[in-house]
Amino acid sequence: MSDDELDKHPDPAAVLQSWLDSSAAAEVLSRSEISRAVINSRHHTLEHLLQIPAYEILSRSGPEIAVKLLLDRCGRNAGRWAALAAATNFQHHEETITFGDLLDSLDSVPASMQKS
Repeated sequence: MSDDELDKHPDPAAVLQSWLDSSAAAEVLSRSEISRAVINSRHHTLEHLLQIPAYEILSRSGPEIAVKLLLDRCGRNAGRWAALAAATNFQHHEETITFGDLLDSLDSVPASMQKS
């Protein structure tokens, strides 16, 4: 469905969530194609983005989306930026971490690492 078609649906966000949840959708489209469709939709929510593999958000489909979220999460905390750099050193064949899990992992960096 295009965004124009989703505009006519009473709950476009629910449609996008069904795409993310559906194993049947993976038979027609690859998980990567589903992720990109959700990222590119103007109807996606933060909750949708948090469920998508981090590498899709950061490197393939949505770096402009990730920038604001990462700036908000990391701020001036040098430790969080270092943790982000370490966490994003992944390969496609490694275990897939969601963007939400990546952001959550940054919260464990001690406040003492923060720069003023």
